Amino acid sequence: MNEQTYLTLGGQISDRLRSSQLAYFLSLSALTATIVFNSNGDVSLLLTLAAIGLALFGILSFDNAQQSYIMLNKSMPDSISSTEIGKAVSNPAMFNFYRATNAIFTALIAVIQIVTIYK
Repeated sequence: MNEQTYLTLGGQISDRLRSSQLAYFLSLSALTATIVFNSNGDVSLLLTLAAIGLALFGILSFDNAQQSYIMLNKSMPDSISSTEIGKAVSNPAMFNFYRATNAIFTALIAVIQIVTIYK
């Protein structure tokens, strides 16, 4: 793979991740505001389903982007892989750490939201 293709694909993955994160944060903010200011218990099931769905979206979209970075870095051009940044990102353990951390914190946020709904 040549450098330009590698950089273009990396930019596309970054754009996809950025748009997914923006959608997640906006949805999370709206859901949190709805939970905080909701006074009617009739929508508890819907809010719970929204919290679960939003957490799954947050986990899976971030995980997809990290997996894409891992796969892209397997095709890294030699001119990039020989640099310090190329060596740093060639280890998939870094991306797996981010994937695990994201899953833990996103699930924790969903659990806190669900506990708050039924409190």
